[in-house]
Amino acid sequence: MIDRPDYDAIVVGGGPAGSTAACLLRKFGHRVALFERQTYPRDKICGGCLSQKSIRFLDRVFSLSVPALRQEGLIECTGTTYAIYVENTRALTGDLAEPFYFTRRERYDAYLARRAAEAGVEVHEGVEVTAVDHAHHTITTSEGDSCSAPVLIGADGIHSRVRRSFPEGIVDHEQWQENLGMALELVIPRSELQASAGGDGPVHLDSDLATPHLFFSACRWGYGWVFPNRDAIVVGIGGLYMKNRRDLPGQFEEFLNAIDLPAFADRRPTGSPLPFGNYIPSPVYGGALLVGDAGGFASPILGEGIFYAHRTAELAAHAANRHLTTGAPLARTYTTLLQRRLIPELKAEMALRNYLYGCLEGQMRIPLEVFMKAASSRVIDAVQGFRSFLGFRKVDDLHTAIW
Repeated sequence: MIDRPDYDAIVVGGGPAGSTAACLLRKFGHRVALFERQTYPRDKICGGCLSQKSIRFLDRVFSLSVPALRQEGLIECTGTTYAIYVENTRALTGDLAEPFYFTRRERYDAYLARRAAEAGVEVHEGVEVTAVDHAHHTITTSEGDSCSAPVLIGADGIHSRVRRSFPEGIVDHEQWQENLGMALELVIPRSELQASAGGDGPVHLDSDLATPHLFFSACRWGYGWVFPNRDAIVVGIGGLYMKNRRDLPGQFEEFLNAIDLPAFADRRPTGSPLPFGNYIPSPVYGGALLVGDAGGFASPILGEGIFYAHRTAELAAHAANRHLTTGAPLARTYTTLLQRRLIPELKAEMALRNYLYGCLEGQMRIPLEVFMKAASSRVIDAVQGFRSFLGFRKVDDLHTAIW
């Protein structure tokens, strides 16, 4: 331990994971600094979907009910129906028992960082952490400054410098690469959609473009999406990088043609790697913890990352607080919380992912459609957080508070 740390905890990365961890640690009474290399508002490739488990988290932790989210301008659109395609055929459609909500990440991330600052966190925008010294519990910034803390939380995304500072053996690099995803995404203003109507692709999107659409087989071991926003739609594809490699740009162009949007095929989409089942079971080294994308935490089926960013940050904040206040072992506490509260769900979802995408890869469309029709409501409930992926049973305390 260091003798006179500058802070109790340093958080690297100011997305939902970093802001949540920083805010909670400050509410626990700790001195916290957060470093974000970009300035707000910042772009982030993301469909912006807020599942019901995310909505419940925001209400529980930040007192942000749906009306409050609307008042803050954080809800762009509400999805009350859904449509799922297998190849170019609509396999499932229907009403949602509870809606999905859609946000814009540049607003969402900026708001959460502001909440952290209002709670008393020192938020440093436009400052990159360039080096991590685990032996001395210090970080060095792009401005040449150094500071110290007994706890370091790496919330710095898929390219995490904190993760890359870990020694060999902490991260299974083969597993990380095998389950690393890649996504391409394009935001299309609705005004331009109206002017470009009239394609002849095999799929015709709903006229009001208010329904979330998912397209399995838009790429290998992945899917395509069309998500609604107020003034635009978000169109993207994403899947395992090892299965797609350099084919993804061509598949994205084919996807635009298939969904009647060929006029936008000449636009360059935003691309980014993303977690897609490569979570690290014990993402800890010394006094450093990884949360969110930095630890590979996201839905192995859909790549949903916002909830997992919030939830791992909450678990890390509680582990850090116990360590700082009682001396409880940091690594064991965080790993135990992950194993009890999150990783069993991720393992079960991985098994379902392998079945679903394995059927698509093996051209076993009939058993896949039978499964989807029989289990669709339970799978949607699991995605929303109302059921466990373990047997699709209802569990009331699946994503509840940590005590």
